[in-house]
Amino acid sequence: MDWLKGPGPYAGATTPQSDFPSVLPLSEASDWLADCRESEILLGVDGDQQPVKVDLSADSPHLLVSASTGAGKSAIARSVAVQRLARGDVVIFLDVKRHSHRWAKALAPAVHYAPDVPSVGDALVNLGRELHRRNAVVDAWEGPLEEAPVGPRITVIFEEMNATTSRLKMLDRGRPSGMYSAMDGLSDVSFMGRSVRIGLVSFAQMASYRSSGGSEVIENYGTRILINYSPKAWRYLAEDCGRPIPAPPEVGRGMVCRGTKAVETQFLWVPEESAQGFVTNAVPAQRRARQLAGGRRDLPPVWRQAIGR
Repeated sequence: MDWLKGPGPYAGATTPQSDFPSVLPLSEASDWLADCRESEILLGVDGDQQPVKVDLSADSPHLLVSASTGAGKSAIARSVAVQRLARGDVVIFLDVKRHSHRWAKALAPAVHYAPDVPSVGDALVNLGRELHRRNAVVDAWEGPLEEAPVGPRITVIFEEMNATTSRLKMLDRGRPSGMYSAMDGLSDVSFMGRSVRIGLVSFAQMASYRSSGGSEVIENYGTRILINYSPKAWRYLAEDCGRPIPAPPEVGRGMVCRGTKAVETQFLWVPEESAQGFVTNAVPAQRRARQLAGGRRDLPPVWRQAIGR
């Protein structure tokens, strides 16, 4: 019967779940973390005690987190960042608050920290340049695309996207027209970053077309995380997942939305005091020693210049 095959009113709704931990610390997630592939991130656990992961290669390299003030955006950013640093990524923090990720600053040169609007703008322009450099490498590469020698994966942690992009646009009003801008870099990475191993993890109090760089850009976030959200935020970011599901009231819990499915998730908790140790213990000793010595080969050319290495 064809009428059984079409979407119904419960499309996207998950089976009711109730067996969530009150918190998911690193110590309780070690086996799941060990099982993650190189391109995967462990986001948390669902009510069936199953890990909730995202694959940066298969699902999408870009994640969008929408949550109100104090709902845990920086905690998720820290969880993602430590996992990607432990995998050998270069992680770029765009953080106009300056202090959201103090733990990461000692991990240079694998970490680059942009603490104000002009440096965020420079970072996004440099990312765009690096993306186009990588595209040229892929164009000249005759082997499989996934093996092209573009350099390490780059993960961009974009905090306070709402406030930052509006100020970047104001900054651009005083620049000559036609110049490559920060918003151009953001747009290019969102559209073309996947094939050259550059991903965005963006955070907003209420993501909108205006704050994200346009409706086309926001559509490139294949995974959307909603915490302490309003019905309006659900309609805006997760409408494909069906009728609005009330925001879970528990601390550290929200919805992971991909395609037409939303999964209630207790997110991984990485205390700030544990974050740096998690990374340094995971990175092989020889590679870490080379990084601390300023090993240039670990970084794309743009970032060697940007941080003076």
